[in-house]
Amino acid sequence: MKCAGAVAACAAGFLIAAAAGAQEENACAGPAYDLARRFVGTWQEFSVTPEGERLEGGLDTALEAGGCALSQVFTSPDEAFSFRTLGYVDPASGEWLETYVLSNNRPATYRWQLDGDDVLIVRIVGGDPATRRRLRVTFLDADTYRVTIETAPAGADDWTAGLMTMTRRLATEP
Repeated sequence: MKCAGAVAACAAGFLIAAAAGAQEENACAGPAYDLARRFVGTWQEFSVTPEGERLEGGLDTALEAGGCALSQVFTSPDEAFSFRTLGYVDPASGEWLETYVLSNNRPATYRWQLDGDDVLIVRIVGGDPATRRRLRVTFLDADTYRVTIETAPAGADDWTAGLMTMTRRLATEP
């Protein structure tokens, strides 16, 4: 039974590939993909408090499917919390859309936007509709970035900074 399922999945993959046609050379190249490449690697994420930093978990980020898809896997040190994401560049906007599936069964979709040198990862689907949420990513250098969680009431633009994390690269390949 498992073999039949694998054969069917493989056949479906070939049919999808044939229907999609040959991939254009550099189909997944340009500024949006250059931005995503900054995140590729194996990272450790730390919460930042007045008392110091505390390890929150590990994050592996990769570009897959010929560099057209971004995937991330986060796991807390005790494995009590984790998430997995899959993202792609929206052809209409040229911005990344990334869907998070969290181990607490709270999926959400975010859109990446540039704000000066920062990357805003703005929730567009999921979560509490009364509260807008975004992640402000600030690269401090090639191997370190800070994430500040910002929230605002629905319909308002008065963002409030909240929890902050520091993320440090351990390796350039996940």
